[in-house]
Amino acid sequence: MHDCLVNGEISDSVNAADRGLNYGDGLFETLRVRGGQVRFWQAHMDRLELGCRRLGIERPDQAVLLREVHTVIAGRPDCVVKIVVTRGVPDSLVSRGYAPPKDCAITRIVSAHLLPPGLDTDIEGVLNPDDRSHSPAGLHVRLCELRLAKQPTLAGIKHLNRLEQVMARAEWDEPAISEGILLDEDGYVVCGTASNIFLVSSAQMLTPRLDRCGVRGIMRGEILKAFAPRCEQRRITLDMLPEAEEVFLCNSVRGIMPVSRIDDWRYRLGPVTAEVREWLDKQ
Repeated sequence: MHDCLVNGEISDSVNAADRGLNYGDGLFETLRVRGGQVRFWQAHMDRLELGCRRLGIERPDQAVLLREVHTVIAGRPDCVVKIVVTRGVPDSLVSRGYAPPKDCAITRIVSAHLLPPGLDTDIEGVLNPDDRSHSPAGLHVRLCELRLAKQPTLAGIKHLNRLEQVMARAEWDEPAISEGILLDEDGYVVCGTASNIFLVSSAQMLTPRLDRCGVRGIMRGEILKAFAPRCEQRRITLDMLPEAEEVFLCNSVRGIMPVSRIDDWRYRLGPVTAEVREWLDKQ
């Protein structure tokens, strides 16, 4: 089994001059493999292509990427795959600097990883099978002090510059806290450090607009499509959090994550969150 391929070759290192390493000049996708199948492959590729267009990076060949993914997941029916695409390594020292060089080919990194703890159990693991609406389980999350900067040009795409998330995640080390919620510099709720957020009120699902900052997660996008009549994207203010009946987080690896507590605000694990989890289990 091969854990990592760099430009199709077995390797765990990149050139020290690679622009992804030096400037964060690139993009990445993190995909869930379940039963040997890559979930939402085309949605990930569509976002990667959008990011390449936005940054002016050569788009990798999807067929090549898919072959490399199948290579690294061989023998691993349930795992996580990470794809990194950078602008690459300049052909000469003259091309060193911020200006994007025209003389380098992209770097592709495809790697396979173990599932995070807890994901090797049934998708219903967090919910009480006898009473799905009132299970005591659910994530305890907190509000982060760090505020996300607004940058519409980079909003939505999954670029390599994740220092805001790194700094936010460094704010706590309590094992009981699973995630942190990020606000932007205007005080609007945006996302988790590694997830998107949905609020549920009167069976309707609200999620923040991500036109100024934040990542448009693949799982978020699939939920918006599957439950379109009941979903709304809008600016979410801090005072809307305690008013929500249910809150859940989502991402491509962990799926749908019910929230039972944000700081001192508490939530029930209600029927809408259960419905969305059941939908995902059928995908």
